[in-house]
Amino acid sequence: MKKLLSTITAWVVLLTFSGCESKPDIPDYPFSQPTSISGLRRIEVKSDLQFGQTQIVAVVTSDAASKNIEERTVIVQDRIGDAAIVLELTASDQPFLLGDEVTINLEGAQLIERNGELTVTGLSENQLKKTGNTVQIAAKQTNIPALLANAAYWGPIVVRLDKINIHNDVGNTLSGKLSIDDEIVSIYTQFLSESVFTNEVNPEYVETFIGILRVSGSDIYVNPRNFDDIQVGMLQLIEDFEQATSTDYNTKVMDFVTGSWTISGGITAGTAADPKNGAQSIRLQGTVGNPLREGIIAMEFDLVGVQSISISYGIYPAAAETGNVNPTVFDIEISHDEGATYSLVGTVEVDVDLRELRSSTFPINAGFSEKVRFRIVNSSIPFANGNLPRINIDDFVFNF
Repeated sequence: MKKLLSTITAWVVLLTFSGCESKPDIPDYPFSQPTSISGLRRIEVKSDLQFGQTQIVAVVTSDAASKNIEERTVIVQDRIGDAAIVLELTASDQPFLLGDEVTINLEGAQLIERNGELTVTGLSENQLKKTGNTVQIAAKQTNIPALLANAAYWGPIVVRLDKINIHNDVGNTLSGKLSIDDEIVSIYTQFLSESVFTNEVNPEYVETFIGILRVSGSDIYVNPRNFDDIQVGMLQLIEDFEQATSTDYNTKVMDFVTGSWTISGGITAGTAADPKNGAQSIRLQGTVGNPLREGIIAMEFDLVGVQSISISYGIYPAAAETGNVNPTVFDIEISHDEGATYSLVGTVEVDVDLRELRSSTFPINAGFSEKVRFRIVNSSIPFANGNLPRINIDDFVFNF
């Protein structure tokens, strides 16, 4: 019996020393060093949380230039994945532009939860470094029920909603806190008083509504960053001048696919010699001193929210036109008062050696409730007989 007890005691002693020798050496990690925005969002918010040096690569999705975001605030998002966070800078100057790729050093910053939204505070500007790259983050196409379910997990990512109603309880402008809905569920949107949206008329219904997903208490917001985030109607409208014909150079009003156009000093032309897309183009001439042949193609209707226009053009290849020693040019003009007055958008010189259409694009950047119309004016130097050189004009493209 004594021998048995001695054996057991020996085993206990052996196991005790053996256990002490195999105890793992657990290192102490006093600083948190996440490597992505997604990783940062997984960190537990604690009062004693300390960040070490980090090199998180992210993309700026807020647009400081349009001012629909709080001062000293920058929103950044992972290049891949649905994770974003609010950064609050210590200085008011914000040199970070929409699309800037940055590296973020969180050392010494704090992570807090403010009204349900994770926010990094105490960041100086030198803790965000531009990489020199510009990255476009595609908006996540979603719906309002999905936002209500996932906003707390995604953070302030860029989202897209389709077919949205915007409601004003007071006034008719995009100002303050407004509700938006898909006719079933509603959330909110915010337009700051100093933003580019100031005094913009509420379109009430939009085809596409893009913005940054924000949380404030129990309220969910989608806040547009700039005019490009709100698409009132179609993305593009093309006038191809195919739906009507005329061989009379005198002034007339013609109905095409986009609406009514006045053509003075031009005809629809579809010969083998005429540069054109499709069956015909407008062969625009004009005669000095003849009020019925001014050399103008003019819209008789307005469009809203035009961001740019593109026009296709070429030379009518007759000997007089191709041998012209003076520049063959036309002006693009815009009206903001339903055609009462016009101002110059740009001037195009037509290459008389080219036997096909070429196109030029002009930025317009109208507000999405701003009405505009355009006209094309043959501004070339006339020939001795008073006629202007003939120019072919075809597809007139409106981009919204």
